[in-house]
Amino acid sequence: MKNSRSAVLRLHCPDVPGIVYNVAKFIYERGGNILHAQQHKEELDNRFFMRVHFDCSGMNVTKSQFIRELEELARGFSMETNLSFEDERKRMAIMVSKYDHCLYDLFLKHKYGEIKADIALVVSNHPDLEYVAESFDTPFFYIPVTPDNKSEAEAKAMELFEKHYIDFIVLARYMQILTPTFVDVYRNRIINVHHSFLPAFTGARPYHQAYERGVKLIGATSHYVTEDLDEGPIIYQECIRVNHTHSVEDLIAMGRDIEKKVLSEAVKAHAEDRIMVYRKRTIVFE
Repeated sequence: MKNSRSAVLRLHCPDVPGIVYNVAKFIYERGGNILHAQQHKEELDNRFFMRVHFDCSGMNVTKSQFIRELEELARGFSMETNLSFEDERKRMAIMVSKYDHCLYDLFLKHKYGEIKADIALVVSNHPDLEYVAESFDTPFFYIPVTPDNKSEAEAKAMELFEKHYIDFIVLARYMQILTPTFVDVYRNRIINVHHSFLPAFTGARPYHQAYERGVKLIGATSHYVTEDLDEGPIIYQECIRVNHTHSVEDLIAMGRDIEKKVLSEAVKAHAEDRIMVYRKRTIVFE
């Protein structure tokens, strides 16, 4: 355990007395020191959620022993657990089409150390943004997608992801619908962003439709991808007020700002193991 300075334990189980005490005792007895802990009681199914960030640099057990003994603790409370270590930094892939605002934002936040994961590669169904990836010294792969080759294109992408040991995928305005097969391989590991006009304004020109209807709020949503288009567990949302003085161009510019913010917030939370998915909901710890 000495190679890792800290670790994060996430768990959920039926809500019964003694969970916090037993988890803290378990970590303490193995030489760990809790740095930060958060809990949440979910009314759905009377479920208890917990995230514990702890110092493991001085622990008196190996990783394998800690994991094995954690499984014994989990059985006693019918827990589902997830354990990650600081030295096991996640590797992310970005999928993008032609819009570049989210891609640039992710690269810049990564450059400044705000995203605690490594950007391993960029995959696109268009060649237009290769220069962006190159400017950040990141491999770029152009995989064209047509109605006739969708399965083959996804297979190529998944082969790349396996080769580069990808842990999760970020859709930075990737304008393709992923197949159920692809989604299932990366369940709760694909993060998408879209404008929050759905389901009211669908199609390619939502901001124009919103302008014509005189909307007073615009926003964006980041979520995990499921087989149901844009209906996966929501991670982060934000909206801002607009009025009749704003043009279509104003709405689009404001929308871009919100989209990149909610996407990067979701990526940060996922990289830091602050998200837990239960049924169709997420618990996002701060």
